[in-house]
Amino acid sequence: MFSPLDNVTFHPFPNGLRLYLKEDRTWPLVSVQAWVRVGSVDEEAAAAGVSHVLEHMVFKGTTHHAAADISRWVESQGGALNAETAKEYTHYYIDVPSVGTRKAVHLLAELLHRAALDPEEWKRECPVILEEIKRRNDDPDALLWDLLNEALYDDPCCRRPVIGYPETVGRIDRDALARFYRAHYTAGRCLMVIAGDFKSRDVLRWVEAEFAGMPAGEPPAPRRARSAARARQIGVRKAVKQAYAGFGFATPPSSHGDHEALDLIAAILGDGRGARLVRILREEKKLVWSVDAANLTQEGPGLFAVFCECRAENLRALKRELGRIFIELRRFPPGAQELTRAKNILQTAWLQGFETYHNQAATLGGFALENQLPRLRSYLPRLRALSRSDVSRVIGRYFGLSLACAVIQA
Repeated sequence: MFSPLDNVTFHPFPNGLRLYLKEDRTWPLVSVQAWVRVGSVDEEAAAAGVSHVLEHMVFKGTTHHAAADISRWVESQGGALNAETAKEYTHYYIDVPSVGTRKAVHLLAELLHRAALDPEEWKRECPVILEEIKRRNDDPDALLWDLLNEALYDDPCCRRPVIGYPETVGRIDRDALARFYRAHYTAGRCLMVIAGDFKSRDVLRWVEAEFAGMPAGEPPAPRRARSAARARQIGVRKAVKQAYAGFGFATPPSSHGDHEALDLIAAILGDGRGARLVRILREEKKLVWSVDAANLTQEGPGLFAVFCECRAENLRALKRELGRIFIELRRFPPGAQELTRAKNILQTAWLQGFETYHNQAATLGGFALENQLPRLRSYLPRLRALSRSDVSRVIGRYFGLSLACAVIQA
């Protein structure tokens, strides 16, 4: 039986750095990844967006390398270099042929604890990020996600967009960036995963050489409990040709035992033409052009969401019909055929997600960051074992909740 933890070894370092290695000689490729345990929920309100700003700035040059030199080397290898900022973490990766593993480890260390944070570079980059914020607010799908979070959560740090606001980003200076970097980019807050074609003994030596000088910092304290949700309704007017609607309710943290069932319910509702929402809202009622459902987890409270695109004049009927579908879901829980179909869909997606070294490292790192590695091993068996009564119990627990709602229309 396949397990995502096969051949994974764990290596803690004296300064607190955690390293997971998955050695696999099948293909001459490697993915070198790192997670820093800091995201938008860790920011002060007045500095909203600073985590995302810092993600940009570490690529603008380091102690030993100009920005252009780093990207030029990765491109010369036919590789990929990128990062993302989320609510609870900042994630970096370098994917290259395995002959470049040593250099990739070196460059990741440069980004994580030897970034220059040059003030002149920040003057040039700040307008770029402000334009990115503007573009995001002009993107209905991205804006809808931010609005649904704002409608759902009580805690301000959960409601704010990860990218921040123009007024907060515009006030950030180089000194504030440097303080944030020193406080959060420490070995004790950093987790690395390397997957692919390498010799573990070599990589251990390289990581030790590159990261031994990374300050240990304070051990990351457990994040304070964050209030879950209140079902608000938020609507905005934009120059759009169709309406965008998001509906959702809060779910427990990722450690909770209901998430396999919630994943399954999301597939039953929104995955494929046979899914309940697709069949009823799109095929039968003709109320939407597209609809999907997703169960999204994180260390803090998560989110079960339904996203739709439709005509603005259908919005009222859409809300009413969605409520009816949820009532029917409680009255008539999924039968054996629906369960089998959804389990097969999720199993296929889960297994295909491990076909690349990048995805193997990303999945391993995501679960490790939330201290959920045992769940990574048990996810698929737990999913396959869910019974109709298990799913019915979870439906009863969540699908009577009031829905938060976000709408964008002209």
